[in-house]
Amino acid sequence: MRNRRLILATAAIAALLVLALAACGGLPPLVVTPQPTAVTVVLPDNEQDCLAQGGAWGPQGRAQMEMCDLPAADAGQPCTSSSQCQGLCLASDSSSTGTCSPRTIYFGCFDVVEDGSTMGLCID
Repeated sequence: MRNRRLILATAAIAALLVLALAACGGLPPLVVTPQPTAVTVVLPDNEQDCLAQGGAWGPQGRAQMEMCDLPAADAGQPCTSSSQCQGLCLASDSSSTGTCSPRTIYFGCFDVVEDGSTMGLCID
């Protein structure tokens, strides 16, 4: 008798769960759209390869290290974070979107957009 009550109780709970889940069927599913990410750029480590790829070779940054600065393939594209660009997501008139920078390497101070918010960034 006790087993029968346990089976009936379990069946009743299962039926209630099925009904509760069925009632949720009218809600639209939660859809998360991943943000696009930029194609990673591998910078050439010598002048010949840099120039062959359309880059500018020369001293960069405070340390004046010789390195390659390539043009960014996604320059001018709208962005909400630098992870969507080969270079930086430079702030524009809008506070939540920017545009991908024209170059892959930046030194100095800039207003950039990260996760939809504008912030100052200084790179030595």
